[in-house]
Amino acid sequence: MLISLKVKNYALISDVDMHFDKGMNIITGETGAGKSILIGALGLALGKRADISSLRNKEDKCIIEATFDVRGYELQHIFNTHDLDYEELTILRREITSSGKSRSFINDTPVNLKSLEELGANLIEIHSQHDNLQLFKTDFQYYSLDILTGLLEDQKAYANDLKTLKKDNTTLEKYRQQESELAKESDFNQFLFDELAAVKLEFIDEAELAVEQDLLENAEDLIRTFNDADQLVSGSEIAITSLLYELQSILKSQKISVTEELNNRVNGVLIEMQDIAHEIAKNAERIEVNPERLTEVNEKLGLIFNLKNKHRATDIPELISLRNELERKLNVTESLTGEIAILEQSITKQEALLFTKALQLSKKRKKNATQIEQRIDDLLAQLGMQHSRIHFDLAKSHELNAFGCDDLTIKLSSDKGNSFTDLKKAASGGELARINLSLKSILADFVKMPSSIYDEIDTGVSGEIARKVGGMMQQMSSSQQVIVITHLPQIASLGQNHLFVYKSEKDSSVETQVRILKGEERINEIAKMISGDTLTAHAVEQSKELLKG
Repeated sequence: MLISLKVKNYALISDVDMHFDKGMNIITGETGAGKSILIGALGLALGKRADISSLRNKEDKCIIEATFDVRGYELQHIFNTHDLDYEELTILRREITSSGKSRSFINDTPVNLKSLEELGANLIEIHSQHDNLQLFKTDFQYYSLDILTGLLEDQKAYANDLKTLKKDNTTLEKYRQQESELAKESDFNQFLFDELAAVKLEFIDEAELAVEQDLLENAEDLIRTFNDADQLVSGSEIAITSLLYELQSILKSQKISVTEELNNRVNGVLIEMQDIAHEIAKNAERIEVNPERLTEVNEKLGLIFNLKNKHRATDIPELISLRNELERKLNVTESLTGEIAILEQSITKQEALLFTKALQLSKKRKKNATQIEQRIDDLLAQLGMQHSRIHFDLAKSHELNAFGCDDLTIKLSSDKGNSFTDLKKAASGGELARINLSLKSILADFVKMPSSIYDEIDTGVSGEIARKVGGMMQQMSSSQQVIVITHLPQIASLGQNHLFVYKSEKDSSVETQVRILKGEERINEIAKMISGDTLTAHAVEQSKELLKG
């Protein structure tokens, strides 16, 4: 529960230190004294967004510190999640500098706003008169009905499955767009791939083909050349090799070192000439006049040239790389088609399962809603709306929504259930406040919050009804701390701890201050709420009677 709230340099507040008790705490004060400012300051400590314009003195920083007793509320997991030390007395602190920078702390450990907000949401709940509008919001209507009928976890599981389905549908749409884009160029890519694949590029040596082309184009001349060369080298008595043999014989006739050296050199030339003769013979044998083969080589080289020119490639490896990339794209298209088929099957199964879960939720809601309606009707009767009836209208929807296959509308009857009208059209402001309080009162049995603040939700009620509204909040305070900001004496008299908010002049400026009222001060404050600024004896007596309960 909230133990204390310290506020410095915020709006009309210079320095305020408020302390709260368990049970029902009352906050009163004249209009404009700063009651709502205190709630705004507490909101900052709970993680709300800060605004530099809220600083009272723009030269100093604003500090807001809320201390909570968190024993018995099983909140250790939140501290563990955010790597914080668990303290039974936990302090949430917010600092806003004059430059607009904001810092947040939990037990003096710096945290981000998300951590502050998550812990704060589990410590205290603030209800304002604007919360009546929540009754018109679909998510709040479903939340209330599902938590009261024990279906909240089922609804969350369904919502998670629906989220997965929507994600898969988004992925499917993306895949289909990709498939459509690839399909536009798929036929052309297939043509290009087939064209390159047919050439069998890995088995082509362009340089070797060029050499063969050169040989085939000059075959007749080469044959004559090699024949003539063969004759010159070794094919006659005056051939080069014959002359070298003869030269060797001449040199061998003299056995001196000079002739031996020359003979060795001639022998080297002879060996070289014999090798040349062998190469000439070999080339002569493999060269043939083959117009068909020449045509084939020319066509293959021409095809390679055209492909390189077409794809702006410099060599065959580049063409191979291009072919492989085309093959990859074609495989992606084929793979994408398969993934789409698998995803479509999965989505069909998910939809069927979700419809089943949605129908189960709908059936359970309709079965249990009547009991909840009766409980609210009973409370409304206590609050002077004995002819009113609440109805959770669950119309079948043909499309899945975030909550199932129902379209929920809360309706109100003012003639004991003979006719029902949409709540937003049927209820006055005061009726909405009482309906909202009745619903929150029932919810309090299911959602155990350490503390709840009710900020002037008693708008539109008075007299005995106001007393019953206060009694309902007093009853809620038996299981949780309740803080009520009110302008009604019937409600103000029911609290155990009464805080009075007022304005005072200090150093030529007006500031908000708070003090605890006890004894005569409290009697007189409630009396003023009855009679106005003029304190009358009758009002004082009424105040005393209210305080007696």
